[in-house]
Amino acid sequence: MTSIKKKLSQYISISISVLLVSLFFIIDISVDSWISNQFDRAMINKAGLLETLVNEDPEKVDFDFADEFMPEFSGANDPEYFQLWRDNEVFERSNTLKLFENNDLPQLAVALHKSSITNITLPDGRTGRMYFTKFKPQIDSDVREEYGITKAVFAKTQKPMELAYATSNESLNQILWFVDVIFILTSISAVIAVRIIVFNVVERGLKPLDELNAELKKINLNSEVSTLSTSELPEELIAIADGINHFISENKILYSREKRITSDIAHELKTPIAELLNLSEVAIKFPHEKQLAASFKTDVLAITERLRNIVNGILLLQKSTYQAELEKQQVNVELLLKTIITSENKQNRNVTLNFNQQCGYIQTNEFAFTTVLTNLINNALYYSPETTPVIIAVTPEINTNRIRVEISNISSFQYSEEELTLFFEPLWQKDSSRTSEERYGLGLAIVKSYCDKIGAILNVAIAPDQSITFTMII
Repeated sequence: MTSIKKKLSQYISISISVLLVSLFFIIDISVDSWISNQFDRAMINKAGLLETLVNEDPEKVDFDFADEFMPEFSGANDPEYFQLWRDNEVFERSNTLKLFENNDLPQLAVALHKSSITNITLPDGRTGRMYFTKFKPQIDSDVREEYGITKAVFAKTQKPMELAYATSNESLNQILWFVDVIFILTSISAVIAVRIIVFNVVERGLKPLDELNAELKKINLNSEVSTLSTSELPEELIAIADGINHFISENKILYSREKRITSDIAHELKTPIAELLNLSEVAIKFPHEKQLAASFKTDVLAITERLRNIVNGILLLQKSTYQAELEKQQVNVELLLKTIITSENKQNRNVTLNFNQQCGYIQTNEFAFTTVLTNLINNALYYSPETTPVIIAVTPEINTNRIRVEISNISSFQYSEEELTLFFEPLWQKDSSRTSEERYGLGLAIVKSYCDKIGAILNVAIAPDQSITFTMII
């Protein structure tokens, strides 16, 4: 089972950790490069200072160097080294080199006025870096004036000199290692901190979900609480809570409806079953009663027929709510209506059919459409006085490819607007005592269910003269 909390914490932690570690890595490389560049720059500056101490005139080359001002080239404590060459011969070397048997720095091949920095092992055995350059010594302008020689002419006869300057880089390496260790420790600490912070933030962020879940567990179909409060919920959960509230409301309505239907079904079945029991008890108690024996079979058959009609109506209602897609056929509306009127109007009532020939055929499920029309016409004939007409009008719906079927009759009962909304509830009857043995309150529920299945719109309205009209748009 996957966990949103764990996945979210993991993804955010990894993302932020990778970002931070990458940032620290870039900073570490930048700092290391900066420190190394500063070290090399210091070497170049020191070597440049040594170059300025070399002077040349037409007679000789001087190196104005004093150990007392640069003790690093003479002492044994953290010594530094330099060496000068002229004509590939050693011109001068630092006193620190004289302390060792191997007292020569490596001579590199570089072009004039070029330089090179390389890693070497110092005479004292330490690791170090050496700066090597080839240059021409400087000439004082006073000397040139004294000898009457221009700089360009003198430079033609000048011999280049080579300078090697070396110093230990162990302190540099220690600093770089220290920076790397700090980087590693910072990265590990950052990853751990990010993990802890993200986990706590995600846990707090998902806390409203836990509270919503806890509140949802308190709700059941029999509880008084029917909605989740959205006043303290985050904006992202309000839509979910509204959806849950709608679902709870719909289910409570369905649950109440099912409870009522179950009670009504039990009531409908109770009466004929009680009648069968009474007939059976009387027949057993008075087996020789001729009058009872003569009507017993007929009564049992009538009660059984009533039971069968109730069960068939319930099964038809259940079938109408089945989720399978209904197959559609081409249906002749006028022919179908005339057939239904003929079969349902057994008392030759005044039934008027006003049919617009533009509504000849429709594409729908024939069984569902027939069931709907049969129930509506039968309902109109049954619940209207025998002397009143039933009017059926079929007209095309304006600006659509649909048709409008209106079935009107004068009602035998007076209905309120509230009662009209109950027409399509299963087993609802105007007569709450249910004295009718032919009607069970299932017909209009079946009509509504099949209309929903075939995409038809069904409405009912009543006029002040108690004329009731069922309108179906399909």
